[in-house]
Amino acid sequence: MDYISGVWTNVSKFASHINPATLSGAIDIVFVKQKDGLYKSTPFYVKFGKAGVIRAAENLIYIEVNGKEIEQRMTLSESGVAFFEKQQQIYANTKSQLNRSSSRLRHKSEPSDNSNIELDALQVLSAASRALSNPRLEEECDIQLDQSDAFNELTLTPEEMQQFNLHEGLNEAAFSVTTQFQGTTRCCCSIYVWDQTAKVIISDIDGTITKSDVRGMILPLIGVHDWAQEEVTQLYSKICDNGYKILYLSARSIGQAGATREYLRGLQQGSLKLPHGPLFLNPESVFKAFKKEVIDKKPEEFKKSCLEKLQNLFHCETPFFAGYGNRPNDVVAYEHVGIPKSRIFIINKSGELQRTINQTRKTSFKDQSCIVDLFFPPVNQNSGTDPNYWRFPIEELESIPMDL
Repeated sequence: MDYISGVWTNVSKFASHINPATLSGAIDIVFVKQKDGLYKSTPFYVKFGKAGVIRAAENLIYIEVNGKEIEQRMTLSESGVAFFEKQQQIYANTKSQLNRSSSRLRHKSEPSDNSNIELDALQVLSAASRALSNPRLEEECDIQLDQSDAFNELTLTPEEMQQFNLHEGLNEAAFSVTTQFQGTTRCCCSIYVWDQTAKVIISDIDGTITKSDVRGMILPLIGVHDWAQEEVTQLYSKICDNGYKILYLSARSIGQAGATREYLRGLQQGSLKLPHGPLFLNPESVFKAFKKEVIDKKPEEFKKSCLEKLQNLFHCETPFFAGYGNRPNDVVAYEHVGIPKSRIFIINKSGELQRTINQTRKTSFKDQSCIVDLFFPPVNQNSGTDPNYWRFPIEELESIPMDL
């Protein structure tokens, strides 16, 4: 009976994780120090589920960083998306234009007997469900998403960084809004502060850290936690010990941020856990993210855009040193931000790693962890194993003429 009760609890928890009305989440943020001493950030993506913010007592979102409440506030929009206060008027003007455009599209696309339905009723629906039922509205949703990127990118002085209570490395942030019925609703994320010398390793999650795309996403939510690739924690830990930063990238939606972050931080193999690193997810709703990955089969579009935003904060050609994934779409995204094929590793269903430049030579997470210095030379080591030595792809033996 206890077993059945446990399964029911886990299934109920899973159901709440895929219900767009209850999903709240925040995507991790990275600040990068610029040459002029300022700090620029990736966008702040914070979203509260509709069911969690019914009749909000106020539209202000309070921010805590490392356990201390800061003076900066965000504003909660009607759709549950958070914006910084200074940008709220810009957002309101843009939203008004989008609503007028959406209303025109609605009257053209819906039967006349539905003409008395209020526009507010449509706004309760997620952007994804509207896009699935009316593709012409999808463009409007994309415009709104693009606008929110620019609204929520910050540039801070060192003094403002102190006011934000941010320090180099990992910082923990929490966003909270008070509602009339549910009390205070919170969602959390991490904020990382890096400098221009950071060398970043990208890792996909589903099918790369986990053993499969779908089961790796679902099983941890119903209580099964041992569905990870063997020795993945050991390899990633050794890579970070050599001075690299790791970035976790997934096409999951922002509403799954909490569950995904909890899984990554809870994954343990022996005495080792995955090293800390920013988690970048799709800021769109669950259904729209699902549509883009499963129906449209174009998850690389989000990944390319997401990685570009971080790449643009660096003055070098690319901060990305290597990438791990499990699909051709991952290769496309990684190459787009300047990672050479020799440092893109694709894992197959048998847990074998292949470099895209030579698919006949196979390794594994365990094999690479044994010779990690050859694949990922220590960042501060000035010798023949310096990372610059490996900057360009090395010719494979098969491509060298035998008559030399």
